[in-house]
Amino acid sequence: MIRTATTNDLDQIWLLREETRVLLHDRGIDQWQHTNPSFETFKNDIRLGEFYVYEKDGNILGMIAIKGGIEKTYNIIYDGKWGYDLPYLTIHRLAVKRDLLGGQISRELLKFADHLALEKGINYIRIDTYYTNKYAIRLFQEFGYILRGWILLEPGEGDLKRLAFDKLL
Repeated sequence: MIRTATTNDLDQIWLLREETRVLLHDRGIDQWQHTNPSFETFKNDIRLGEFYVYEKDGNILGMIAIKGGIEKTYNIIYDGKWGYDLPYLTIHRLAVKRDLLGGQISRELLKFADHLALEKGINYIRIDTYYTNKYAIRLFQEFGYILRGWILLEPGEGDLKRLAFDKLL
């Protein structure tokens, strides 16, 4: 079941964040290797009602942030351009328990994002990932996302370059 996350979920969310950090490290991907996403980021997503979890039998197996408004790191895109100049939702912090990767949970979370966007009257979604994260790239393309170029995250730690994708629903 996918539901809106609550602050009671923070411990399990953080454990999944750390498990994902280790997985990405093992795959040689710099994403999530530093302070972001931080505990405060997850708390803020929950406070805004923009964080969702895939839960089964009280266990959080997957998570996703689905955010409204302007994503300022998307204002400048390099080596391309966004497909549309429309209101959009942004997907961030998509993660699934390591032993369940390749199953249906990430797909269910992405389908949920599509349905949520349409419920809100928005038919456009943007998403980004680290440029060597071939697993995320393949998943996004499987779901109809089109590579539009690349963006830079706000200054921080690690490599800030991310591939930028979008999809019209």
